[in-house]
Amino acid sequence: MRMLKYIENFIAKEFGDVKFQISKHGSKGPEAETIEDRDPAGGREAAEHDPDEGCCYMEWEGGGTRLHFNYADGGCIVLHLSKHFNGVDEEVMEHLHHILYPLILEEELRRKTTEQKVMIESMHSISSSLELDHVLKTIIRHALNVIPASDAGFLMLYNTKKQRLIPKAPVGFNESIYRFETKVGESITGKVFEDGKSRIYNSYEEIIAGMHAHNVLPENYDSIHQSTGTSGKVEGAICVPVSMDEKRIGVMIIHQWKMKKRLDQGDILLLEAFAGQAAIAIENAQYHTETEERLQQITDLSAQLKEKNEQLQKRQEVHHTLTMLSIQNKGINVVVDGMQDMIDQQLQFFNGLENTFYSPGKYQKANFSVFEVKTMCMERTRDFHAVTGGGENFYFYPIYNGKIFIGCLIIALDREISEIDQITLEQGSTVLALELVNRQTATKIYHRRVYERFRKLLSYDREKLSEYGKELNLEVGGYWAVVVLEMESERDDLQYLDIHVHQLASRLNRELGDSAKLVYGFYNKISLLLSLERAEEIYDIKDKLNDIDIQGQSRKGTAFRGGISNVYRGLEYINKCYDEANNIISYLTSRDMLEVILYEDIGLNRLFLNQPTEDIDQFIHETLSPLTTDNSRYRELEKTLVAYMEMNRSPGRTAKLVHIHINTLYQRLHTIEELLGVDLNDSQDMLKIQLACHLRKSQLALQGMDE
Repeated sequence: MRMLKYIENFIAKEFGDVKFQISKHGSKGPEAETIEDRDPAGGREAAEHDPDEGCCYMEWEGGGTRLHFNYADGGCIVLHLSKHFNGVDEEVMEHLHHILYPLILEEELRRKTTEQKVMIESMHSISSSLELDHVLKTIIRHALNVIPASDAGFLMLYNTKKQRLIPKAPVGFNESIYRFETKVGESITGKVFEDGKSRIYNSYEEIIAGMHAHNVLPENYDSIHQSTGTSGKVEGAICVPVSMDEKRIGVMIIHQWKMKKRLDQGDILLLEAFAGQAAIAIENAQYHTETEERLQQITDLSAQLKEKNEQLQKRQEVHHTLTMLSIQNKGINVVVDGMQDMIDQQLQFFNGLENTFYSPGKYQKANFSVFEVKTMCMERTRDFHAVTGGGENFYFYPIYNGKIFIGCLIIALDREISEIDQITLEQGSTVLALELVNRQTATKIYHRRVYERFRKLLSYDREKLSEYGKELNLEVGGYWAVVVLEMESERDDLQYLDIHVHQLASRLNRELGDSAKLVYGFYNKISLLLSLERAEEIYDIKDKLNDIDIQGQSRKGTAFRGGISNVYRGLEYINKCYDEANNIISYLTSRDMLEVILYEDIGLNRLFLNQPTEDIDQFIHETLSPLTTDNSRYRELEKTLVAYMEMNRSPGRTAKLVHIHINTLYQRLHTIEELLGVDLNDSQDMLKIQLACHLRKSQLALQGMDE
């Protein structure tokens, strides 16, 4: 508001008593958005603008004057003055050019804020239900909210049996839309599904051409036209893929009946982001539906056979009891306690998501290590017996979610497993599997929330950061550091990556205690925000993380590399901490190193973390050429020079290291000076050579790793 007041005063000062209107334009054309109207009775026609005219130019309209101001980002402001002016001073035009630009920024900020609010509300809404039909309808309704210029839309999910994209949850279309089933690569929707590339159209002609360009079938062409009813021609459309990771499950398309605004790349990015979250909601709903159907099938089967077999009646009773225990939502341990009462043998439960044991009986200790249980169960998907070194007999019942091992029931046998026991284990394992999957889903949601909190901390300025830090109960003025751990996902089965991240995050929370204020996992990375009482504590944390990494590697677990930032006093350094931790990850990745190090451990190399490799190679070549050629004699000279620098220019130690006489060393050093055109006694030349040798040594070390 203060800016508008300033603009108003400036216009009054420079142009006198004149009414004015300020409008914002997008691309070429008459489309405009009025920002401020101090001449409501002006009745002006929409003004076209031309970005090729330069940053400022003037036009006349009737008895008024239009001043055009173009900006580098493609935006344009037009100032309509109600009086005719023959000319405007260049300094005035330039000043207007600068003071009007914040209006574009303010409008853009308001638009982004609204988009973000709508997106967040939409995400919450579509994730609030697990009923598939309801989720699909909610997705389309909110997609139209995310793109306010749109009027209608629908989803298309790929049906593997039909090998067609099937319309789902249409909004703004009649029943004919359900006949619009396209093959992969057919029409706009089929092509987007095939190549995963979003497409945008801003006219009816573009849409029709796009459909025919990808060989739409006549029957599908008729169906899509009939489905619009009396809505008329489509004036715009955006079609984006809907994918889970690398797997496409369908497409989403929105339509604009009447041109409200030209759809642009920003709309595509918004709809793509929304489609990514929608895919997660669809997958969760599909999984929930499949799980409910599976449980319902078990329940129906038990009911049908109840009268035929007493044992099957018992199965139903066991299932009902354990399901009711699960419904109480008191945790996994309550279900295991119930199973213990039914089996009446010593029972242990191994939670494969968190690598922990639970025993209902008192004073029971785990008879097997985590490594032993996982090794045995990974090799077997069915129940089996195992005997300890002391001759004790145990019965193992592994629990899988698909192909992923998530837990195991272990019984210390004092008698044979009865049929009732077997029924209890089967039913109990199903309930426990659901509990574990729900816990894993809850953990993902929790990590996502922690991630959002962390991103807020990174995005806030110092004042907001302090307020938000206090809101999260963080000691704003304390010692802070950031740790980023990256798992070797390419060496691991991606199906297990989520579980390994879950396990490691849980262990870090346990072992680091109150020091870990924020911990979240995202894909193959875990980030930690550490609060320390003393800066020196960071060295203990480094040792502890390396111990965890070594244990994981020795037990064939998932190895990881890690970066620990410097410790800073004050939460305002969180961005610096985060950048340092990620720079370490880049440094370790480039050297294929699996260890956890501090930022200070990088030493001199930190100066070159963000330096292009080409620049470093060029510097080495310019400084050490011709020593770096393939000539064997020059290679010996290069090794001698690197050793001389490494031995701190000690002739005796250098000669000993490269196994030559000291006189030979002096001859070589003289030859090197002549070849490189340097004086090794000159401080400037020496600094340049020392730096080049250091970089060359690092370069040779990396080449050795690659080989």
